[in-house]
Amino acid sequence: MNNPIYPGLILTDRYKIIKQLGHGGFGRTYLAEDNHRFQELCVLKEFAPQVHGSYALQKSQELFEREAGVLYKLRHPQIPGFREMFRYKLNGEGYLFLVQDYIKGKTYRALLENRKLQGKLFSEAEVKKFLLQLLPVLEYIHNLGVIHRDISPDNIILQTSDKLPVLIDFGGVKETATKVASEYANKGGNILPQATKLGKLGYAPDEQMRLGVINNDSDLYALAVTALVLLTGKEPSFLIDGKNLTFNWRKEISLSEN
Repeated sequence: MNNPIYPGLILTDRYKIIKQLGHGGFGRTYLAEDNHRFQELCVLKEFAPQVHGSYALQKSQELFEREAGVLYKLRHPQIPGFREMFRYKLNGEGYLFLVQDYIKGKTYRALLENRKLQGKLFSEAEVKKFLLQLLPVLEYIHNLGVIHRDISPDNIILQTSDKLPVLIDFGGVKETATKVASEYANKGGNILPQATKLGKLGYAPDEQMRLGVINNDSDLYALAVTALVLLTGKEPSFLIDGKNLTFNWRKEISLSEN
């Protein structure tokens, strides 16, 4: 089925679609102009869970709205501002959208790949600065009872304007999609007692990937792995000892004790 959302389309007489930025399990992400704010750029996240039946859809919308409420209370210069959530009907199909600020810059994944092409990596001083700039952001969200769940070089952007790392793509929206698929997708509408597993393999701790168990330490673990990837230029699968599942990175780089 062709995607009915295309560049030039204007949603709710306000958001003009510029281009599609990405596509994930929960739906697509678009760059758009906000006609109510002098064509300011913003990001629209479409929520399209792969479920069937009115009960499953209703439950997925409830979860999504709850997640939107969590994002709404996050007010930090290193987190994209959440603007609103809206429903939209197109060709008889109902859509849910989250609207967030657009962050101009490059992901740390893109920055790392660019450096590797030049035979370079991130230095110890750069990664130390990166950690000192991001740890207060984690402290802020954790104090509000929010866990990101999906930290990796792909989900951190170096903002062009102030050169600060910005945390994007909170895992709760993706967790919502996973919950819907695992718990509500059966036609009977019975909720299955199943843990929601979310996170990137190698970046998320073992208990998060296997059991769906998360806490503040899950984010700290993922941030530490991200730091190692920036320092070594290697993915976690190349840094983890397959026998005892411990990180064995010291042979890759030489760091000060600090």
